[in-house]
Amino acid sequence: MNKYPQQNNPQDITDFSFVNFLRLCADKWWWFAICLVVSVGVALFYLYTKQPKYKRFEQILVTEQDSKGGINDITNSFTTLGLFSKNTNVYNELITMISPAIMYEVADTLNLDMNYSVRDGLRLKTLYGRDLPFQVKLQDIDRQEGAALRIKVNQDGSKNLLKFVSYKEGVKTKLKGEITLAPGATSAQTPLGLIEIIPNPSYSGKIKEANYEIRVSKLPMQATVEEYGKKLYGDLVDQDADVIELSIEDVSVQRAVDILNYIITVYNNNWIEDKNRMAVATSLFIDDRLRAIQSELGGVDRNIADYMKKSGVTDIEITAQANLELGSRVEEEAIKAANQLSVAQYLQDFINNESNLTSLLPVNMGIENPELAVQINRYNELLLARNTIMENSSASNPLVVNYDNQLQQLRNVISTGVNNQVNNLRNIVSNLNKEMNRMSSKMAKVPEDNLPLLGEERQQMVKESLYLFLLQKKEENELTRKFSADNIRVITPPMGSLEPVSPKKALIIIVACILGLGVPFLLLYYLEASDTTVRSRKDLENIMPPFAGEIPLAGKKNHIKTTDKPLDVVKEGKRDVVNEAFRVVRGNLDFMSGRKDAHQAIMFTSFNPGSGKSFIAYNLALSFCLKNKKVLLIDCDMRHGSASLYAGMPGQGLSNYLTGETDNWNSLLYAGETNKNLMILPIGKIPPNPAELLENNRLEKIIEEAKQEFDLVFLDCPPVNIVADTQLVAKWADRTVFIIRAGLLDRSALSELNEFYEEKRFKNLCVILNGTEPIHSRYYTYGNYQSLEQNL
Repeated sequence: MNKYPQQNNPQDITDFSFVNFLRLCADKWWWFAICLVVSVGVALFYLYTKQPKYKRFEQILVTEQDSKGGINDITNSFTTLGLFSKNTNVYNELITMISPAIMYEVADTLNLDMNYSVRDGLRLKTLYGRDLPFQVKLQDIDRQEGAALRIKVNQDGSKNLLKFVSYKEGVKTKLKGEITLAPGATSAQTPLGLIEIIPNPSYSGKIKEANYEIRVSKLPMQATVEEYGKKLYGDLVDQDADVIELSIEDVSVQRAVDILNYIITVYNNNWIEDKNRMAVATSLFIDDRLRAIQSELGGVDRNIADYMKKSGVTDIEITAQANLELGSRVEEEAIKAANQLSVAQYLQDFINNESNLTSLLPVNMGIENPELAVQINRYNELLLARNTIMENSSASNPLVVNYDNQLQQLRNVISTGVNNQVNNLRNIVSNLNKEMNRMSSKMAKVPEDNLPLLGEERQQMVKESLYLFLLQKKEENELTRKFSADNIRVITPPMGSLEPVSPKKALIIIVACILGLGVPFLLLYYLEASDTTVRSRKDLENIMPPFAGEIPLAGKKNHIKTTDKPLDVVKEGKRDVVNEAFRVVRGNLDFMSGRKDAHQAIMFTSFNPGSGKSFIAYNLALSFCLKNKKVLLIDCDMRHGSASLYAGMPGQGLSNYLTGETDNWNSLLYAGETNKNLMILPIGKIPPNPAELLENNRLEKIIEEAKQEFDLVFLDCPPVNIVADTQLVAKWADRTVFIIRAGLLDRSALSELNEFYEEKRFKNLCVILNGTEPIHSRYYTYGNYQSLEQNL
């Protein structure tokens, strides 16, 4: 005989059927109904208490281009080849627009740190713009502190200020006091300091102006900037476009529109201010150079006048005309080179002057070096960014230090480039002067005395040309300053859907329904899948003892108390599921016995109390009685006497016979209420020593004599392994019926049942499964079949 494998791990046996699980869900429909009602109720409460948010977006085109070509032109040429990204500058502008610095100015201008709300049903409604009857100014509250109060508007126009709260360094403090403002009064001294109430001229009057309460709260400015910074979102509309889209979500549509509009205004103002700073620096540089050249021109004019006075020359133009015509081309080149050299030297002196370390470098000075011009523009942009951070920080700020390092490196590069430019121009000027001197030496007709005058006149022309050149640049710089255009252009004004973006009602209701149905579903699945108890016949497929049958659940699901009378469900003429189940068990026991005329003593036991031994024994006895069998039911559970309840728990019974109080056990029998073929021997009084009484030979005598008088003797015994009573009775029984209660016995105990069978600890051991629920029972189909048969 093969050994039955040990079932120490309950997970070794699985009996999960999805169809049965669906039946269980249908049986627990009220779980789903309650959870669905609760989840949908919570969702509706959330929707009614949550203030809806609306989304507004704005699209902006970045229009700033490099008018000088140079590196940007080269970059644009290679953009389509994927070598460069033309949106680098656009990303910089995007980061600038959504920066905390911009949001700080917006929050400060629009007073976003002040919030106003009124109770609107279950939710608070935010007031802003035309919906706000007045604005509140907390004059004595610092910008980085928080506060709150409530203003109640009375019927006569007066206002009550109450429920003052102060927030300092994260500590909330409630302040006592209530202030009443007379009609028309606009300020009052309160526990929060001086408070001003300024009427809103654009108030639309949609809210009733009497007997309502406005909740006023002030957030610290830093917290306000962080809060609205999280709401603001910006991105490129397309990776190959220069269009930026800004969007923000807010409970007030007007406030969202105002924030987007003012972000553009602040950005444009900062852009123009930065451009003007560079123009002002260039203008100051040009003015300084003009003053120096004007002084030099005055010296040259005095030298010419002195020479003409000393030499007596009155008209040197005719004399110099011929020489100038011969060398006009060379002179023009020399003048141009000299101009560039002077500008480069001015710029070199300006860069080398340590007092100008924090000053912007002049731009558009006519230096024909595109790379150097780009470097100067980059230096000025970095210096502006560095100075902006320094306004709200110190020189030790890591960002300032980083900018200083970049500026120093770039200034060195620019200084090197300017020095190289000066050296190149000096070589050019020197070569041109040599050429001029060579040509002058050939002019034999020119008097030697006029040569110094020609040099002075040449210097005069150079200075005048440079002076005019600087005047032209000054005018160009002033025009640039006056006509500074915005860097961006709004192509889509703030707009958006009239429907709120949150809370999403349909989605929340759907999620609530899913949770309402899913939670009980998962809970039932967990309970079903994690249940390690025997639930159906399938869990007993591999047990070694013969299976006598299963009894579906009858009556209440809970275990019957020992003080309650067990159910008597087997009745003549009844064809329900339970009666048919007992008929099947009866047939199986007859088949196992083999000898139809043999009188047997059958013992009923189990592993667990509450398994239904007495219920099975009594109703199975009634089932045999319907076949005109005489059955005696002896209650051998001397500690509880569950079977004795069928006889009304009389005071006389088995214990009286076992103790020797009487020798006639037949006088202690009670006839069954349902069938006269059934007799019951109750326990009588519960003895103090049941094990000793059952061990004597008087019980054996009863069983042997009863087998002669009755066809079957049923012995209702206590559970095994709890007390020794069952083992004592087992030696006089011809067959043992082991009752397993579905949902009570753990599957790990089945290995011990196999050991009982292998070791033959109980004679002719067989098993009955009791209390199977319809979804786990094969009689579920029978019930449906019986209903169909009745309908037919």
